[in-house]
Amino acid sequence: MAWAAIVALLQTQAPHARQAAYQAFATLPEKEQHDLLAYLRCERIQDAELSPASAEITYFIRLRPADHEASPSWVLRRVVTESGTVDELLGRDGQWRPSDMLARAERGELPGRLEQTSDALPRRVLATAVWQFGAIRRALALQESGGFVLRLAKETPGTAFEEFDVEDREEVIAFLTRAPLVMTGAEGTYRTDGMWVWSESIVDMVRETGSHPENKFYGHMLAREFALPETVAPDVVERARRLVGSAGAQGADRIQERNVPGQPPPPTPAERRRALSAWHAEWVEKHAATTPFRPENHPEGSDYNLHHVDMDASPEADREYVRRAREIMGQDPETGFDIGF
Repeated sequence: MAWAAIVALLQTQAPHARQAAYQAFATLPEKEQHDLLAYLRCERIQDAELSPASAEITYFIRLRPADHEASPSWVLRRVVTESGTVDELLGRDGQWRPSDMLARAERGELPGRLEQTSDALPRRVLATAVWQFGAIRRALALQESGGFVLRLAKETPGTAFEEFDVEDREEVIAFLTRAPLVMTGAEGTYRTDGMWVWSESIVDMVRETGSHPENKFYGHMLAREFALPETVAPDVVERARRLVGSAGAQGADRIQERNVPGQPPPPTPAERRRALSAWHAEWVEKHAATTPFRPENHPEGSDYNLHHVDMDASPEADREYVRRAREIMGQDPETGFDIGF
């Protein structure tokens, strides 16, 4: 049974219909189940809450000049029910929230063009957003608790990214001014997101020049999709203060901590590669006895004898290897996204 049928059953609000939806959901492949739960914004199908089927929903995309229809900058919808009309914007975290963007775009107050679309594209964008934001959420938790080496952003414009428009600039300024406060006084106002520490004077540079912040810092903002932890641990704030205080004395190209207190310095790329090789050897030894050996399925003279665990390991063993390999390489274990350096 397709997504549309399951969603329709859930929307009827009748107990027998929901039971039928649950049963249909159970027959979907695991990947389809995951994507549908992302679309419904819940962890279990039993927790899905949908507007009644009588709701009329119209979807729109808003495009910048360089956007492609398959990858719009914004996805919007208009939900019409008996109780009224609500316009919503799909956030980068996969959540629909009330917004006046659709009405403003219709009035011609915003740049770019507005196009009506089917529900297929919003459904895909939503599923991808939920999946990607899971990695961001896990990275933010590490930032909040102090799991990253802190580094001080330079007060110079970046050059590696294209110029941004007014909406981009306002999003950057919001990021720079909403992060947890480190200190304020004669030396200036500093903030941190638990990974970067910066002076709010960068805001003036962004406003005056129209340029984005330095390349690595701005790349970090993009990777986090401008999300911030609500707070950071007190010891992280204190570490950030010490880093700011050391700025005049270090004289280094990049002022940053050598390591997280109580932990060794972050591994170098070469150290990561060696650790990955050691993990692979450990994993092969662990699963060699339980992995089927099928040389008859491979041509004579191949190196199957050496790599049969890699080729025939169970899906569970493969997932075990991939998760740990990603952790070793500094990536999110679920998605493979880089989360820091």
